[in-house]
Amino acid sequence: ITGFYVMNELVKQGFSGEISIIDSKGVYPYNPYPLTKEWMMDKDELEPPFLAEKAFYADNNIDLRLNTRVTSINPEEQTITTQLGETIPYDHLVIATGSTLRRLSIPGDDAEGVFYLRDFDDAMKIKQWSRDKENVVIIGSGFIGLELASTFSQLGKKVSVVEKFGKPLERILGEQVSEYFTNMHQAHGVTFILDQAAEKLNKNADGHISSVLLENGQTIKADMVLIAVGVVPDSSLDVEGLDRDRGIIVNEYGETSLANIYAGGDAAMWPYRDHLIHIEHWETAWSQGVSIARNILNEKSNIYKINPYFWTDQYDQTFEYLGNTRTWDKTLVRGSLNEKEFAVAYVDSESVPLAILFANKIEKRKDIRNLLNRNQPLDEERFADMNIAIDEL
Repeated sequence: ITGFYVMNELVKQGFSGEISIIDSKGVYPYNPYPLTKEWMMDKDELEPPFLAEKAFYADNNIDLRLNTRVTSINPEEQTITTQLGETIPYDHLVIATGSTLRRLSIPGDDAEGVFYLRDFDDAMKIKQWSRDKENVVIIGSGFIGLELASTFSQLGKKVSVVEKFGKPLERILGEQVSEYFTNMHQAHGVTFILDQAAEKLNKNADGHISSVLLENGQTIKADMVLIAVGVVPDSSLDVEGLDRDRGIIVNEYGETSLANIYAGGDAAMWPYRDHLIHIEHWETAWSQGVSIARNILNEKSNIYKINPYFWTDQYDQTFEYLGNTRTWDKTLVRGSLNEKEFAVAYVDSESVPLAILFANKIEKRKDIRNLLNRNQPLDEERFADMNIAIDEL
């Protein structure tokens, strides 16, 4: 996504140089967000949700090289080399390699009907396999796991979610919101098996998945298993002098430690409120792509200071989250979790909001963003009072 939106912004701004996109995948750039949701639910849709029409690339003289893998980067000569041995020069290079799947090693994980979802090819295999299947087991209860649970529940499947570590999303969103998500899914027939790991994936005589054995000895019937236990930044490009942590470290302009090399999206770590963060969401990949393009056009002209944002759609509900934190001192609630419209502020010891989750359009994103940017303590009673507008807090 980041690479596409760098290119797209350069085109919009009238960039006159040559633009090449090199992608190891064999599919034109597409939006991965719908793959777990509306695209998966549309049984007749067999094309990816493309980010642009195929003609766009030729019309704008974009050199799009699919099925092409970069094997090395030479920062001194400003060239890259592909697996075909081709050397390509660059004036500016953007590393947008994304992330790779975190995989489990479970006996029986070679059974047919066991899937990970990372790209369009995975999504297509899952869609085709699931057509006549009834029992779906999802290992992992992060956002991808829960979005898939929502989708397959709505498709009439019997869905079970196995989570080894605590409750769904609890470490990210806290106990109250975790309980809300759990109850929402249970109301749609999803079964949760918590604090349990999958011990073995059992096959039938045809080599197809038949059940999942848990560490407590329980067996769950399964016609399909989806493993959704997260991703890690793609670090396959090992370049001397490129500073890394959890991802490639960039500054506020998207620049890496090497001259004329930028990085963004899932592959990058970037500064936010005086520390480095790493976020694996569509909005970050898009907005960083736009920012990097503007800095290519006019060096160090665009500081990336956007509040991290993500959203998830599950069933008929939408949840949005602005800010970033994994620790907080207290949560403040606005609205009612019982009425589906609510906001939860994650605040520090001074009651300053670090992040805010808001559900089902209870507030406008710009108002939540302005509240975060004020960086001022919240009064719990005033925040809870729906008669007081957010911009008056």
